[in-house]
This record gives sequence, C-alpha cells and structure tokens, in this order.
Amino acid sequence: MAAMWRAEALRGSKEARGQAHLLEVEQRRRQGVPGLRDNTDLDLRPLAERQERRSWWQRG
Repeated sequence: MAAMWRAEALRGSKEARGQAHLLEVEQRRRQGVPGLRDNTDLDLRPLAERQERRSWWQRG
C-alpha cells in the first residue's frame, strides 16, 4: 500500500504524500532498518561533538 500511495503522491496528490509517509514509517518500524543493528561503527555522539572544531585563527 505504501508504494501505491507513494506513486499517487508523485502524481501530485497532496493527501497521498502524508498517507505514504505514515505507511512507510510503519513499514520501517515493523521490518527494522537493514544493517543498522549490525553496524558497530555508528557514531551516536551529538552533532556538535562530531563536527571538527577549527581554531579561532583558521579561516573557512
């Protein structure tokens, strides 16, 4: 059903976009995200800690 609603949304139906999104979220919840549980390299630190900090004298 999610694929049907997504196709309808791509044809321009505004209501179909929301329905497709809800169905896709539920589909991901039920199936799980493939490879996410197996990936031990996933960095769960906050974004501020993951970004490289530049010294005050460096530009850009």
